[in-house]
Amino acid sequence: MKILILLFIVVSSATLSAQEKGIVFSEDFESASKEEMLKQWNDAYNPEGMQFSSDVPKGSKGKQSLMMTYNPDSDNGGFLFKTFPEGFDTLYARFYVKFITNYSPTHHFSGMGGYYPPSPWPIGRAGFKPKGNEKFNTAVEPKGDQWTWDFYTYWMNMHGYSDPEHFWGNTFNPDPPSKVVHKQWICIEMMVVLNTPVEESNGEQAFWIDGKEIIHLGRGFPSGYWKWDQFIPTQGKGCFEGFQWRNDERLKINFFKLSYYMTKGKPGEIDKVLFDDVVVSTTYIGPLKRQ
Repeated sequence: MKILILLFIVVSSATLSAQEKGIVFSEDFESASKEEMLKQWNDAYNPEGMQFSSDVPKGSKGKQSLMMTYNPDSDNGGFLFKTFPEGFDTLYARFYVKFITNYSPTHHFSGMGGYYPPSPWPIGRAGFKPKGNEKFNTAVEPKGDQWTWDFYTYWMNMHGYSDPEHFWGNTFNPDPPSKVVHKQWICIEMMVVLNTPVEESNGEQAFWIDGKEIIHLGRGFPSGYWKWDQFIPTQGKGCFEGFQWRNDERLKINFFKLSYYMTKGKPGEIDKVLFDDVVVSTTYIGPLKRQ
């Protein structure tokens, strides 16, 4: 009886500790098999192209990470998708990534967003402006051949390009640019804050690389201007208007997608990337503490 009580106290304390930190999901890829790992996620693409690796970030308590591969002859990379049906108004996501190869540029990368009603799998609607009551999404991405970090974002007040009938993701390029480092573990953390009340444009988003804030956007900051669908930070030319992510309070942040979407490879060139130590939380997480 005493052993059962002690076990209950230990488990309850661990659960309470996670709740106190705001953690709603974590993945360290320490599962005994890929099949067991996939059970932690709601949806996946190309699990055949995934495998475990013994290469882990410094400070990680684990012994393995997850490798995703891109074979231009057979697939478009891979993804893991996690949904949170309860939804949140503020959410952070941290993960580690290591680009082993750079044969071809990354088309789209990892991020989070919301669907109403919540969905256990990604809903693709590229090229369309969200209405404000059904979806939004944003991702931290390496920008094409330039290999610099930026945001790629779909939201209800997004800016269009030359064609008023089609809206591709708005880009937010940091100033100064933040270069993507290859063959080295990188800690990425992103944040989304929804607009409240829903009539306001007081939503925000930010991301950090290795604990350093790279860009933070909200109502009145940073200074800059729009050039078609790209916001360009610069001093003395207006400021960002803020995000109206939604016009319906039922739309929440309710998914995270660890994604490696590729489309421009050459036959025979297999691109590889590693992921590890994923944490999704209602509070800032920060990098691992290096031993």
